[in-house]
Amino acid sequence: MNDNFLDFSILPANLLNVYKSQSMREILEKIKDTPLKNSVFYIYGEKGTEKIYIMKAILYKMPNYILLKNPKDLKGKLAKKENIVFLIEDIEKFDFSLLEKHEQVINCIIFLQTVDFEILLREGKIDLQKYDFLKKAHKIYIPPLNSRKQDIVPIANMLLREISEFLGISQKELSKDAREALTEYPWPENFYQLKKFLTKSCINSKHKKLTSKDIFNNFHDKLSIKNFLESKIGSFLSDFSKIENSNLYETIIQEVEKALFCLVLNEAGNNQLKAAKILGINRNTLSKKLKIYNLI
Repeated sequence: MNDNFLDFSILPANLLNVYKSQSMREILEKIKDTPLKNSVFYIYGEKGTEKIYIMKAILYKMPNYILLKNPKDLKGKLAKKENIVFLIEDIEKFDFSLLEKHEQVINCIIFLQTVDFEILLREGKIDLQKYDFLKKAHKIYIPPLNSRKQDIVPIANMLLREISEFLGISQKELSKDAREALTEYPWPENFYQLKKFLTKSCINSKHKKLTSKDIFNNFHDKLSIKNFLESKIGSFLSDFSKIENSNLYETIIQEVEKALFCLVLNEAGNNQLKAAKILGINRNTLSKKLKIYNLI
């Protein structure tokens, strides 16, 4: 299989050992049950999600394939034993008539995009002709990594195997605190960010077992909020437990909220609208809370 243009190593034979989330297992089942001949796949998800990995899962089913991105490359690639797979990433500029012209020799077409083509149509980025073509595609949506927390550690372990093989070093392992930190981190850049962090930690770390600090460096302190709160709350929890009806939950929530609001208001220069945006809450909600806590 011609796979040289991709950055990834060979696809694991069984991604079910990696993907534990229901959404990703359903994707793999869909790929397993979908015939590839004369098929169209529209794979989409946020930037950094595993679109190329899912594409490779599709290609894993197809022997002797040739993956092309430019219709001009079709010339001279039409041997009978070769399966032509066409990859399209710039859907807005691509001339779909070229696909119709070569439909007899293209076995499978794969689109890799960040949004659903329904949105592209509404935003005027594709016309009705392209939309009609895409309606026959098998749509595969890859959810962001932070919504699939059960996938994070298995993916990390898979990446550590790949990275160690690529670097020619002994395989690194994840400590307990590293696994917890990986699961808690929001991964705004998804899979690619996870791979980048792990690659850097494998290069820089001298020991076999990676800690959260090895992986996150300057982010480590930001990830320790949970540990900080646990240590502070734990220091007086035994005293509260001796008091009946101590209303511990409300007390903790109120004190944490008051401190957080004070800090954010100070950062926002007492601008409530800006503070509400930083907090991710409605301005009216913030205003009511500030009045309750006598902060305004």
